[in-house]
Amino acid sequence: MKRNQLETYKQAFEDLNFILDITHSAITITNGEGIFTRLSKSCERIFGVPESELIGKNAFLLEKQGFFSTSVTCEVIRKQRRVTIIQKTAANKTVLVTGTPFFNKDKKIEKIINISKDITETNKLASDLKRLQAEHEWLKQELMKRTRMERGKVASESPGMKNIIELVHHISNMDATVLLLGETGVGKGYMANMIHSVSNRKDRPFISINCGAIPENLLESELFGYEKGAFTGALKDGKKGLFETAGSGTIFLDEIGDMPVSLQVKLLHVLDDRTVRRIGGTASFKVDCRIIAATNKNIKELVRAGQFREDLFYRLNVVPITIPSLRERKEDLLFLANMFLDSMNNKYKMKKTFSEEAIRALYDYNYPGNIRELQNMIERLVINTLGDTIEAEKIREMTEASSPNIQSEEITPLKEAVEQLERNMLLTAFQKYKTTRRVAEALKIDQSTVVKKAKKLKVHER
Repeated sequence: MKRNQLETYKQAFEDLNFILDITHSAITITNGEGIFTRLSKSCERIFGVPESELIGKNAFLLEKQGFFSTSVTCEVIRKQRRVTIIQKTAANKTVLVTGTPFFNKDKKIEKIINISKDITETNKLASDLKRLQAEHEWLKQELMKRTRMERGKVASESPGMKNIIELVHHISNMDATVLLLGETGVGKGYMANMIHSVSNRKDRPFISINCGAIPENLLESELFGYEKGAFTGALKDGKKGLFETAGSGTIFLDEIGDMPVSLQVKLLHVLDDRTVRRIGGTASFKVDCRIIAATNKNIKELVRAGQFREDLFYRLNVVPITIPSLRERKEDLLFLANMFLDSMNNKYKMKKTFSEEAIRALYDYNYPGNIRELQNMIERLVINTLGDTIEAEKIREMTEASSPNIQSEEITPLKEAVEQLERNMLLTAFQKYKTTRRVAEALKIDQSTVVKKAKKLKVHER
């Protein structure tokens, strides 16, 4: 029996030595005082210390001498429990070490087995992955910025705007007159610039003038120029008009609805004859520029009221393009907001970003001032936000302050007012209840009604 037990112990001892010899992990065994009694062969490779310098040595002394950054054996003895730590070894390896104590019947540590796994390559791979992820994010951001620059400020995700942009490219190289219509701030100026920049005239002048911002007598001289001595205060050599300056480029007549009727007659002659005569002059010269006009007014109403010539309207209205308001193209809001944010960050040398709630707050507002108001709002947010993150509360403060007073003299048509009320109620309900089913329950209407109204009013689940 004793002989069989001896053989069993001998076999177990040989098995242990075999395991210690072949294992890739470093295994060390110490007694209860932390003195090393056994080591696996891989210890020398991982720890960079010969076996002879560890066997019989105390872990506390080796820790003090700097063999280990922290000894797991010492930590196990200090804490009287299993411990896992990361060590830096003399062989410049990073190892994950777990020390497991074995207690005797008196609950004192009898031995400690430490298993160390080399994670140097794992750490390197993790570091490389982190670096690659950072590079990928940087490249993605740069690509987005370049894409925005290349696509221009009228890039769009909304179907209506995509159709308009497609039309713009279609007519860009034609000489047809374009009439841009839409509310104040929808981007008529940007659109006019885009038409010019994608046309075969892109390398020639783009001349813009606001017909409603210049007094009538000055507007005429600005548009058509004048000869020397044409009137008191005229330059001695006369002056070129904008039609003459534009040459074979593009002239953009913004706020054409505010042009005085007397000048409308002269503009009509320019469009009919393609010639211009300076004030006080006798000779006419050919006009080769393309004409783009824009107004935020109902030009047909102006014609009916006798404030705009019908024949001029027909000459301008060859390619009419109505640009939708921002509230009608909310699909573009995030792109535009990020584009303006990039621009303002560059302008003011900042790194502001929107929180998720802030983006929701941007969608909740209707922007009566359209894209121009959004751009102004983003600039104010960048300047007035103290940290790097723009929060929803700041946006709501600005939108509430910008909301028109309910006592306005203008009366909103009942249909529009009802639609606005329904939209605000749906936005509030979706913000709180998230799904169409829960919104329907809260508003006490059918779910199908919620879906139809949400689609019609461009309100989406959040």
